[in-house]
Amino acid sequence: MNYDKFEEVYELFPSGRYEVNSLQLRDLLLHEHCKGVAVRVLHIGTIQLDRKDVIERLKTDSHPRLDGIKITCLDGLAIIDEPSHGGT
Repeated sequence: MNYDKFEEVYELFPSGRYEVNSLQLRDLLLHEHCKGVAVRVLHIGTIQLDRKDVIERLKTDSHPRLDGIKITCLDGLAIIDEPSHGGT
C-alpha cells in the first residue's frame, strides 16, 4: 500500500493513508472531528483503543519522537496499521 507523507492538520479530519510521526499522530487524535483511534491487527481485524490513553502515551516527555507510523484515516477514525500490513 502507498502512504502519503502527512503535512499538517486542517479544519476537516483527513481521509486516506498517511505516514506520520508521533507528534502528528497526537495532533490528529486531538482534532475536534476525531472520533477515535484503533489498531489494525493481522488476521484479527481492527481493535478500538482508548483515545485519551493513546494521547497521553504520545506526549514527548514519555519518549522521543517516533517516526514512520503508518495510519489510515477513515470516517473520523485514525487506524494505526500493523507494520506487516502496510509494506513499502
